Parts: sequence; C-alpha cells; structure tokens
Amino acid sequence: MTIIHPIAATASDIVLALTDNDLSGFSVSPNWTFFPFMSLVSNIVGGLWALGIFVATAAWIIAAFSWVVSKAIHNSTMQQYSGIVFVWIALGMMLLGSAMAIVKFASTQALF
Repeated sequence: MTIIHPIAATASDIVLALTDNDLSGFSVSPNWTFFPFMSLVSNIVGGLWALGIFVATAAWIIAAFSWVVSKAIHNSTMQQYSGIVFVWIALGMMLLGSAMAIVKFASTQALF
C-alpha cells in the first residue's frame, strides 16, 4: 500500500492506493448458524418452497387439462388463455425448481 500523509489523504486517495495484496485478507461467507432461529427460518422457507412447487404443479396440470378440453370443444378463447397460463406456469416451475441453485450461486460469489 502506498503511504499517503494522513492530512493530505482523502477517501478516494486511500481507495486508489489499495493493491490486490491489501484485499486478499478480506473474506465474507454466510454463517448459517449465527442466529438461533435460523433452523426455524430454514424450515419455513423449505416448507413454502415445497408448497409453491405443489401448487404450481397442480395449476400446471389444470392448465394442461383445460388446454386439451378447449382443443376438443373448439373454444379458441379458452385455448388461448389456458395455453398462455400453461407456458407461464412452466416457466415459474423452472424458476422454483432452480431456486436453491440460484441462491447458492449468488451467495458463494466472491465480493472482492
């Protein structure tokens, strides 16, 4: 680190004076056991996640059934809306299914 006189140093001078070696000591990682209620929060989130997957699966099956029925009775309006709902629920289920991987990826990225 370049030594700058304390009187002449501004915040930007100090930040600009940092090198890679100065930043190597910084490390932040998630501490899942710090708070005593974290297991409860983890169980609540896991339960809500499972409920979301269950509800989305049920809605997806209903949308698929509606899409097939609308095709059989030649109802184009019902076919249009049930098809759109079917696709959006499928996209939502993909997001729900990969939620843990997304959170893990985001939480393990190095900040510095």
